[in-house]
Amino acid sequence: MSMNNPESAAQKAQSNMMRLGLVAVAMAGVIAFYVLTGRVDLNEPVELTARVTQSATWSQSTPLTLGVAVTLANNTEEPLPLSLASQCDIFRWFLTDEDQNLVQSQRSDEPCVDLPMQGNLEAKHNISGEFTLTLDPARVKPGDYILFMRYWGYEHRERVTID
Repeated sequence: MSMNNPESAAQKAQSNMMRLGLVAVAMAGVIAFYVLTGRVDLNEPVELTARVTQSATWSQSTPLTLGVAVTLANNTEEPLPLSLASQCDIFRWFLTDEDQNLVQSQRSDEPCVDLPMQGNLEAKHNISGEFTLTLDPARVKPGDYILFMRYWGYEHRERVTID
């Protein structure tokens, strides 16, 4: 049985670590090349995003309105079929507290023509919509909430702070 020289073992370990480091740098370079040249798309195939704005500060005496701008993006190479049983379901929402207890939801008595909707969202395109949510000051106080929304059947949740 032969014993390795401690210096020789240290040199082998150092050499192996150097090789491993070079392999890791090369792999990171290849990944970065494919991502930066657009050969790998890191986006979700279908992505719903939202931007929520509060136009005025909370007041106990007047309803609070939130502006919601949503965008549905088709990041695929194929058209995305969109279909709803009712035009009234294009945008739906409800608000919860941080523990996900229901605070307020969309009123069902808002005017809407109940017609089926169908269409396609072309590849690499998006559609947007802007909506106004009216919140009841008796239910919604200043604080943190979660806004759950559905746009064309796709769901998204957004953290909202009421000031």
